[in-house]
Amino acid sequence: MEQKRTLHEVPLFARLSPTELKLITGVSKVRRYKKDQIIYLEGEPFSGFYVLTAGSVKIYRLKGDGREVVLSNLDPYRSFAESYLFSGSRFYASCAQAVEDSSALFFQSAEFAALMGRNPALAIRISEASATTLMDIDRALDLLASGAEARVAKYLLNEIELNNSIRMPEPFFTLLVRKKDLASHLGIANETLSRMLRKLKDDKIIREVSRKVFVTDLKRLRELSGE
Repeated sequence: MEQKRTLHEVPLFARLSPTELKLITGVSKVRRYKKDQIIYLEGEPFSGFYVLTAGSVKIYRLKGDGREVVLSNLDPYRSFAESYLFSGSRFYASCAQAVEDSSALFFQSAEFAALMGRNPALAIRISEASATTLMDIDRALDLLASGAEARVAKYLLNEIELNNSIRMPEPFFTLLVRKKDLASHLGIANETLSRMLRKLKDDKIIREVSRKVFVTDLKRLRELSGE
């Protein structure tokens, strides 16, 4: 039997007690979205944040030429747009769109802020958890600010670090996303990513075995990343 999922799976709420989770859900509203429906657009006034409970949502930005740069693809029990609450931003700095029929809990910013004001301990635990999310966002934005070659190198380095294989003779990770989606995430053309990966293999900096990517020359990869 499949275990029932709860808000404890949301990193932002992972440190909260059952009583505190009840307080949180008490200020939320269920919202449902059809496939391809826009949830919010970049530049719209910030009104609140969301926790995806079913379906899939992509977070992206639009470049000057209208192309999408995907920042993340979210599965259920991931929060999004909460960074604006903690940063005090008045506008959404990215777009969110349902990839399939989806539902989410919406937390209106003023109500949520008032709840935290009434419960200092809860506010501290949520603020601590939000720091990790903000670090992930900063990492994504840092990738977008780099040159294309450095972006690819930084991505590879980040993945082997997340895989805890950085100290192995050949650090590695499993590529779980399609290369087309990875190219969009890095803000480069699919053909450009393919050409760069091919060059990294030709230069014996990486090698691929099925879905696994092995780094054979960590020093040169770090040089390419600008570290």
